[in-house]
Amino acid sequence: MMGIDLLMPEDKSLRFYGVTVAVVTNIKDPDGVGRIKVKFPWLSEEDESAWARVVTLMAGKDRGIYFLPEVDDEVLVAFEHGDIAFPYILGSLWNGKDNPPEKNDNDENNKRLIKSRSGHMIILDDTKDKEQIIIQDKSGKNKITIDCENDAMDIQVEKDFTIEAKGKVTIKSTDEDMLIECKNLEIKTQQECKIQAGSNYSIQAKSKGEFAAKSGLEITCAAGVKVNNGALEVM
Repeated sequence: MMGIDLLMPEDKSLRFYGVTVAVVTNIKDPDGVGRIKVKFPWLSEEDESAWARVVTLMAGKDRGIYFLPEVDDEVLVAFEHGDIAFPYILGSLWNGKDNPPEKNDNDENNKRLIKSRSGHMIILDDTKDKEQIIIQDKSGKNKITIDCENDAMDIQVEKDFTIEAKGKVTIKSTDEDMLIECKNLEIKTQQECKIQAGSNYSIQAKSKGEFAAKSGLEITCAAGVKVNNGALEVM
């Protein structure tokens, strides 16, 4: 029997019960419903299956978990009522050629991760006393790390970092200090700018310091004003 005869049988009594391995050949579904085509190496190197639906953890209208296998990936296939013309993709398989992205060298099994073709990763690390969640790009230079053990979070960005909101933005540290450290700092507002300190307030410049206002400048101090180290010129 030729492979194509089994893939498109006229005799409906031909059934293939159980599961089998296959290799992905096409993931461009013309109907856009997430189906793929496969070939069965044990059957034929040329003949493709019918379009196969892919089993996922959740699927619904415009929602779900979307992970299609890549072309040449090995997958596990089952058939509706044993009819090979109606295949279902149950999942993907590693093998001697395609290995997992993480090695479990001991029996602790601490890491769960998602790694894309390019190398972007989401890592869930359950290592004792070092639990963390990591989201990073393929370079490893752009990374978000949640330190579960110390209730801390770190964001690393190789170049620009932008936070944008149409509404209110609040940055608050209720129990600890806040430090902004950079080469140059520029703050712009479209209207008012207010800075309030609960106790002391200090501005220091190692070279020139300048205050400018187009509509006047008012300095108010209940305990007096001191000007030290240099001449004072009033214009």
